Amino acid sequence: MVTVAPFEINFQQHERLEALYHLAVELSALRSLESVLNTALQHCLDLTGSQFGFIGLNAVGGKTIDVVAIQGFHPSKAFYQHNHLIPLRPSVFARAVLENRPVRSDDARTDPDRVGQPKGHPPVATFLGVPLRLHDAPIGMIGVANRPEPYGIDHEQLLMTYAAQVAIVIRNAQLYEQLTTANEKLERKVANRTRQLQEAKEALAQKAVQLQQLLTETVDVQERERQRIAQDMHDGTNQLLIGAMLELKSARKRLTTGNLSQAEESLQTVQKILHRVEAETKQIIYDLRPPTLDALGLVPALRHYTERFEQYSGIPCTLKVSGQPMRLPSRVEISIYRLMQEALHNVSAHAQAGRADVIIDFSASSLNLTIADDGQGFDLAMVKRDNHGNIGLLSMNERAESLGGHLKIRTRPRHGTQVELAVPINDG
Repeated sequence: MVTVAPFEINFQQHERLEALYHLAVELSALRSLESVLNTALQHCLDLTGSQFGFIGLNAVGGKTIDVVAIQGFHPSKAFYQHNHLIPLRPSVFARAVLENRPVRSDDARTDPDRVGQPKGHPPVATFLGVPLRLHDAPIGMIGVANRPEPYGIDHEQLLMTYAAQVAIVIRNAQLYEQLTTANEKLERKVANRTRQLQEAKEALAQKAVQLQQLLTETVDVQERERQRIAQDMHDGTNQLLIGAMLELKSARKRLTTGNLSQAEESLQTVQKILHRVEAETKQIIYDLRPPTLDALGLVPALRHYTERFEQYSGIPCTLKVSGQPMRLPSRVEISIYRLMQEALHNVSAHAQAGRADVIIDFSASSLNLTIADDGQGFDLAMVKRDNHGNIGLLSMNERAESLGGHLKIRTRPRHGTQVELAVPINDG
């Protein structure tokens, strides 16, 4: 009988401890979970002289082990996808996790706890399985197999010592990958948010330019409107008043000379002139703010305007009302009225339409206004790109936004145009 001297045993233990130390250092330097698993498993095979091995980690739900690394066997993708989950039930392979202790078998093919192997799996003879533990709780296992000689207690102790280090490195690698994934997600979110902020900044800058253009155009429109009113009053009302004063002067002379009949004629002429002055003054006032809107509400004002639009444009125009009409705040009604004016002005100026329809629908929560025509339509995208041609659309959009509403324009060349306004109604 050959005896081994104590110093030889101590030397072997020292070599194993040194080897374990170097293996632990090598594992600790790895960051990828896949690299950790494959490197650790290869070390396990080398340490125990095994031909085949695997590392399994507890799957979510705790009812299976997920085989995450294999050495000594190269399964097909289909085989792996079908068999990589091992049920956690009493078996020669799963007992290491279920019982949280090392499990050895001299021949897994005849082991009492054998439950069979998938078709195509290499035969497993000698087998050693040890749990991977964190805080003494199993998180998976390392299994090695097909050592030419049965596994001994020294292999078991060696693999348990190594598994304790591997479990920690696996957990660190998992945390590192989770942290990396979280950082990547955060970086993507930051990049997306930065892009969104840049787009918002550009949109705000474009909005500021558009609003400046709208302000300039509004000022110009106001000046043109004042000029038009002044011209109308000069050419119309003012001339009529001058005529009335001349007729009154003539009537005074005729009264002085006793020519009463001609004086009466002059006074009747003055009366007719003053009626015309009254009518023109009312029209000017109506153009500035229709009295019907304040007195009767939105629907009568829209109806009156569509009738006048048909008269001066020659384009048949109808108003269709659905739902139960209701009074809205004055600011809301005048904004809707002005938007309808702008839309119909565009119909008469640009659409070359055969007819136009104004449709207003009242519901419990919103008011919907549609101005539709059968005219030539236009390229909406091209008009939006035109800084000058876009002013009217921008003005209508601004009115809609000021009401908390939404404006949609549906049009294409030769297919007419629909301007759709949706305004929320607050019953409170």
